[in-house]
Amino acid sequence: MKDTVALQQERGKIYSDFYSNKIPERMPASITLPQHLIAEYGGQNLFDFQFDYSRLAEPAKELCKNIYSDSCPILPADFLLSRTPSMYQLYGSQSFVMGKGGFVQHPEVIGMIDNEYPQLIEKTFDFLVETVIPRQHKNLDPTNPIKMAVAIQMGKSALNDDMMSLLPTFLELIQTHGYYTGSPMGSFSFTEAPFDFIADQLRSFSGMSMDIRRHRSEIKEAADAVMPLTFQWGLPANPQPEGGVFIPLHMPTFMREKDFLELYIPSYKAMLEQYAAIGVRPQMFCEDNWMRFLDVLLSEIPAGSQLMFEYGDPQTIKDKLGKKFLISGLFPSSSLKTDTPEQIVDRAKKFLDIMLPGGGYIFGLDKGPLTLNEVRMDTLAALMEFVRDYSKYDNAGESFGTPLNSEGFKFDANRVALPQSQYLFNWDEFKNNYPLTPDFARANFERYSLEVFNFYMNLLI
Repeated sequence: MKDTVALQQERGKIYSDFYSNKIPERMPASITLPQHLIAEYGGQNLFDFQFDYSRLAEPAKELCKNIYSDSCPILPADFLLSRTPSMYQLYGSQSFVMGKGGFVQHPEVIGMIDNEYPQLIEKTFDFLVETVIPRQHKNLDPTNPIKMAVAIQMGKSALNDDMMSLLPTFLELIQTHGYYTGSPMGSFSFTEAPFDFIADQLRSFSGMSMDIRRHRSEIKEAADAVMPLTFQWGLPANPQPEGGVFIPLHMPTFMREKDFLELYIPSYKAMLEQYAAIGVRPQMFCEDNWMRFLDVLLSEIPAGSQLMFEYGDPQTIKDKLGKKFLISGLFPSSSLKTDTPEQIVDRAKKFLDIMLPGGGYIFGLDKGPLTLNEVRMDTLAALMEFVRDYSKYDNAGESFGTPLNSEGFKFDANRVALPQSQYLFNWDEFKNNYPLTPDFARANFERYSLEVFNFYMNLLI
């Protein structure tokens, strides 16, 4: 049995090789288990743990003994992945609300009226802060500044407590099991495609669907205006090959190809090319079934991007996209409930015989199970052990695929610069008011401003 240090080094190398377009000794075999499932595994209800995530510590430790994974299958609380309810409740959010089943859900709500496109285009960030956020988060209303200030501070404190509560257990599990430590600090972030950003919490799914017909030119202008914000929002502080920017893609499969190409792709493509130019790998979650858009992905998306697919034909996706992109997903999570351990092994063998040859695939489910009722734990255990043991390569060290930014995109800082806003820090104005402030302090002030920017943007995903 290898000690945990040697195991961690081995796992680190297979991830490093994979993201350097080098065939690893074996394909990484990792899974993430959702917090609701962990709570049920520990005999807890689906409400209480979301107000004290440390309650997941013991069932998390038990699960890690029973389920193999190269990276820690238990993640600390995070507002995006966990949708921590305390923060949203303190902000009076209508965007994310706790349902009767114990899940924080995103109802279809509108933050921008259809006649407000000109305001969004003209003063993009100001309009989000002054108009959209107060509509979606009722306690963040600038007309009641003291209540707003109190809510912001309490919400930030609640989120910090939630994120820290399970973190010691997460770090302990990494140490105990020798898990891969993950992408380097500051190398991973998330954002949305500009079109999705507008559709998600500004106009809603149904509102955006109508706008495609009624406000076609304004949508395109708005997406172009929003793009620098979504770019800066998702820009990692420390770009590294193993990191990247996670981008869930919501609307495309509900769009006509003509609309997708004319309204969605231009601003999104521009954003991706700027990421690729500075070594930030787009990690796109292609939600739903993208089979009719595979040719668009092949022609419009930068090489070396990672595409995670929910549904689709594995063989076709591998054949068409496998030489240009890193591929993930596609293994049916429904089989975790329906298959016996023997059946899941047979299914996984057939699947990996398609996806493993030539490299470029990293194992992933089509979507994560939500509750314990959706998983046979003996089946999951058998699956992960088989993936680990079967996914070995006999040509480790050889190159595969197409590296990131093989096209040679050039970074243009002006194209993705944040727009002028009274709510964002301006060093020249500040220096004029406080001339004795040393120039080296500028970096700190701009970092504080970026934190404020990210705070407001995070409320709109």
